[in-house]
Amino acid sequence: MQKNWLVILLIAVLAILPGIIMLDSTPKVEAQTKSTSTTTTTYSWQVSFTEALKESAVAENNVYVTNSKNKKVTATVTFGEDKQTMIVSDLAPGSYKLHVKKEAFVLDGPKTTSQVIAFTIIEKLETVKSEKELQQYFETLLANSQKELNEATVELAKSEDKASADKSSTTNNQVEGVEEGDIVVVKDGFIYAVKDQGITVVNAKDPKKLQLATTIKLKESRYISKLALYDNLLIVIGDEYLEKAGTSMSTASLYDISNPNNPKLIREVGQEGYLNDIRITDDTLYLIGNMFPNYWMLREQKTPDLKPKTFDSVEGNEYKSLPLEKISILPNTMDGTYSLITAVDLKNGAKTTANTKGYLGGSSGLYMSDNALYLTTPVYDGNRVPASGRMMDMIWIPRTTNTQVFKWNIDGTAMNFVGTTEVKGTVLNQYSMDEYKGNFRIVTTEGNAWDEQKISRNHLFILNENLQELGAVKDLAPGEKVYSARFMGEKAYVVTFKEVDPLFVIDVANPKKPTVLGELKIPGFSNYLHPLDDTHLIGIGYDTEQRYDAYSKRNFTVTTNMKMSLFDVSDFKNPTEQSTVKIGGEGSYSEVQYNPKALFRNKEYNYFGFPVVLYDAGKGDEIVYKGQGAQIYEITADKGIVLKGNIVNKSTGDQYENWEQRVQRVVYIGDALYTVANNEVKSYQLKDFKPLDTLTVK
Repeated sequence: MQKNWLVILLIAVLAILPGIIMLDSTPKVEAQTKSTSTTTTTYSWQVSFTEALKESAVAENNVYVTNSKNKKVTATVTFGEDKQTMIVSDLAPGSYKLHVKKEAFVLDGPKTTSQVIAFTIIEKLETVKSEKELQQYFETLLANSQKELNEATVELAKSEDKASADKSSTTNNQVEGVEEGDIVVVKDGFIYAVKDQGITVVNAKDPKKLQLATTIKLKESRYISKLALYDNLLIVIGDEYLEKAGTSMSTASLYDISNPNNPKLIREVGQEGYLNDIRITDDTLYLIGNMFPNYWMLREQKTPDLKPKTFDSVEGNEYKSLPLEKISILPNTMDGTYSLITAVDLKNGAKTTANTKGYLGGSSGLYMSDNALYLTTPVYDGNRVPASGRMMDMIWIPRTTNTQVFKWNIDGTAMNFVGTTEVKGTVLNQYSMDEYKGNFRIVTTEGNAWDEQKISRNHLFILNENLQELGAVKDLAPGEKVYSARFMGEKAYVVTFKEVDPLFVIDVANPKKPTVLGELKIPGFSNYLHPLDDTHLIGIGYDTEQRYDAYSKRNFTVTTNMKMSLFDVSDFKNPTEQSTVKIGGEGSYSEVQYNPKALFRNKEYNYFGFPVVLYDAGKGDEIVYKGQGAQIYEITADKGIVLKGNIVNKSTGDQYENWEQRVQRVVYIGDALYTVANNEVKSYQLKDFKPLDTLTVK
């Protein structure tokens, strides 16, 4: 493990909160630390109360901090939006006491008393040492975060397009050499596609005579989320609810597909909870997920097993609790959710034991390079919200939101925690993150684009290998939010939107001084950016138009048809929209707009395509269904965007699309193109899209 600043709490016990009798013993509070990106490493700590505090409490000396020698120290004290959370910042490692006089509280009732809360900050990541310590952690959570539990809501780099050795489709991965998996994969003339609780295997070697090779059936209780390939292994990723155990497991089932007509299950690996995502790099499969233990049972004086369960068929058929020495607490966290990472060595038939580590502190965002893993989690008003209480789209949360970043160095199944930091704003998705020459780059939106009193701002931060800030571009596009981002080596491209679509070109060659070079404003916005070459970028999203609301007497923006653009950024200071096409009418959409895995690519023909569902405007606010299928475009720097294949089944009077026949993916094998739907696979000639065959899948 690298020597750098690593932080964790030392004391994990509870404070008596004003107005509520929590414990009879002397109160103590969870010490939470966080790093700031400055040359002198300092940390911050927070505590929540059941009663609101006065904003003047610090100025009136009713709140202050002392060190181990009982001397007052300089610290920054701020309050959360609810005025019940206190954040103490700019503290060096050491032992402290927070003094909160009863006059600091808004309501000075009979049960309100002055508080002296001791906490200690140390610079070392430690494992949980005992069952008692683990239980104490959750008891603290239980008492200190009842409010959050009750209000929980449901959580809703450049990659090269390289064809495989057998000249067939590959997954649209963000980082070259880091496999992400998809619902359809192709190998040696066979198509493997997720269908319900199984996998359909199609022999597509002869595109004029498609054959169903076999069907791999899994348990009815298992939901398959994606497939991945490694040599002759088909890796099936799924979630399964275990009714008897009352919990869910994220599983990886490994099949030997040396004979595609007869796949053989050779191993299963699982970790408790729900999957965030997978990655495969350096001959290693990584399962990254979250697990939420039933620690509220502690209220009933029960002693539940608070450790995550794992399963590995190499070791037997039993679910085992993760050993304590593999459980740690992430810095600056007080979260009842585990982040779980399981690493499986895939070499030699994946026969070695899997390595699982659990970290108290949930996560939602994920980016992985070939040697590092980054997990992110939102922090609201200084409070880390448990994974069960997060929402993906911060547009609906008009609260101050930052992003905490955690980093691990990875080497096969070895995972070494590096550290953590916090940046302003919320990260959109994995494409807003990137690693380049050891530095981590991240684009965020701070605030809410629809809050007119406190307008949103967008930032780009560049952090070194220890997550210390090197440089930043701040306050980009005030009043808007990030809709897409893409890093391409020494350039970053960011699309923001509220009424128009600004595309920003940012020079990140000098990590200490990133600079905005140019900006292009056009109607609409791009949900996804894909590199065509070093000086051209494909944008896929929506067109928009301005409308007038007679009731509010204000203009507002609505999406209309889909839109694809080719941006020419050869003159970085003056980017242009070289070519554009409008797809369908109002209400039309494609999965590629929110899931880049749906993008079809063929380098030989310069083809790019995706599934489409087409609608158009009808009477009033109605939209009329027009058809579904896929569209394939030739995109080049010389010709721009040219429609080549309009593989759409037009509506014959249906009101909505047929889910069973809706194209999920478009792939190619040799000189043939295939559309894969839930109940059928169709083949076409790749050069002219002449239909060849249809295989119905029951």
